[in-house]
Formats: sequence, C-alpha cells, structure tokens
Amino acid sequence: MEPNTDKYLLLLNALDDEKVSVVWNACRELAKYGDRASEALPKLEVLLYGRDQTSALWARFAIAKITGDTASHLPYFVEALSEKKRIWAGMASTAIAGFGALASVAVPQLIQELSDEKVDNRWAAAWALAQMGDAASAAVAALAQTLQTDGDEKVRWYAAFALSEMGASAAEALPVLIDALNDADDDVRGYAVKAIGRIGEPARPTLTVLKTLLTDDNLTVRSEVETAIALLTPPQPSPSVREGVNAPPLRKRKAF
Repeated sequence: MEPNTDKYLLLLNALDDEKVSVVWNACRELAKYGDRASEALPKLEVLLYGRDQTSALWARFAIAKITGDTASHLPYFVEALSEKKRIWAGMASTAIAGFGALASVAVPQLIQELSDEKVDNRWAAAWALAQMGDAASAAVAALAQTLQTDGDEKVRWYAAFALSEMGASAAEALPVLIDALNDADDDVRGYAVKAIGRIGEPARPTLTVLKTLLTDDNLTVRSEVETAIALLTPPQPSPSVREGVNAPPLRKRKAF
C-alpha cells in the first residue's frame, strides 16, 4: 500500500472520529503502512493520552509498527493484559498477536488469559499464541487443556489452531488432539487433524484413527485428513530400490 492514496488520507482523518471503534480500526490499518505512515505519528501520540484506553492501545500498536521499535513498546502490551476494566476484552492479546514471535515474552501472561472468565480474552490469547508459532511452545500444555475442557467452541477452535502452528513442539498434546477428532465443531476437528499432521513422526501411530475421518461429513476436514495422512505416511522405496537395481541419477537442470 502506498501513502497519499484516498484510503490513506481517510485513515488519517479517521483518527479524529468521535466513534472509538473507527479510531481503533484506523490505527490498525495505518500500522500496515509501516514507516510510510510516519506523518500519522503526531495524531497517534495524542491518542496515547486520551480517555479511551483501547484507542491508546491501538495507537501505540501503530506507533510501534511505524517506527519499527517493538522492543520498547512490548512491556506496555503485556501490562495491558491485566487492564480488564479499561481495555476492551481480547484487544490486548490481539495487539500482541500482531508482533508474532517477537512478543514471546508475553507467553506466561497469555497462558493465564486462556482461563479468563471472558470468552473474548480466552480465544484472543490462543490467537496470539498461534501467531508466535513454536516460539510459544511453553504454552502447549495450557492450550491442550483449553482444547480439552473449554465449553466454548470458538475458544477450542483457536486452541486447536494454535497447536497446529507449533509443529513438532505440539507433540505432548497428541492425546488431547486425538480426542478432539470427535469434537462436534468442524473447525476444531479440522485443526486438530492439521496439528497432528504437522507433529510429524511421533504422530504416525495415529494414522489408523485419521483414516476413519476420511468419511467425515465436512469436506474441509476430509481434505485436512488426506494432507495429514500424506505427511505422516513413511516414504516407500521405489521398485528399483526394493529389487536392488540401481536407479539412474536425476537429470541436472539449469537454474531459472
């Protein structure tokens, strides 16, 4: 995206809007421009000291993205996780998610958020952990517990999704992921399958169970099962290798 387009100018003006939700979204969109949105910094800095703390949170997020200074702003976002009364539920975790693995310092607090009384805080914490990938591997046990026990399907969906983003680091969650293959929610089942497939070799004993889902009612789940089976099935030697015949070498091709 290039600045000085109509959209960019609208976003700059939206920072002055009376509706806080418009301001939040303008901050989030301006953050995508990175250092090309530097002229928005004065308005964003004013928002840091406004009455609405959620607007201040997203303004700080945009400032961090525009200036590229993530490290000095991260402590604020971690602290914001405990601001239950002043910041809209789930917003602090969602902002942290935007920093990906760079925000792994927040993993302990996000683990605590997985058991918060508010649904939005729980699923947003799982989302943030997902964006960190295996940098958040310390959360695998907590995510597995959330997947197994949370009564909200959206929270279970995000927990399964987070585990699917952690690859082999999610191996300890394998028993819970197998149980999740029976979840009533299609998305939970689908991401549980994806997580199992990405675990790799330790998950090969699940092949028999996975094959029972090839007839799942949901097309996406069936597709994920096929992918997982392909990932977990040990490679078979070619006929020439099995018969002890030397296969011809691959042809060398020119690079593009």
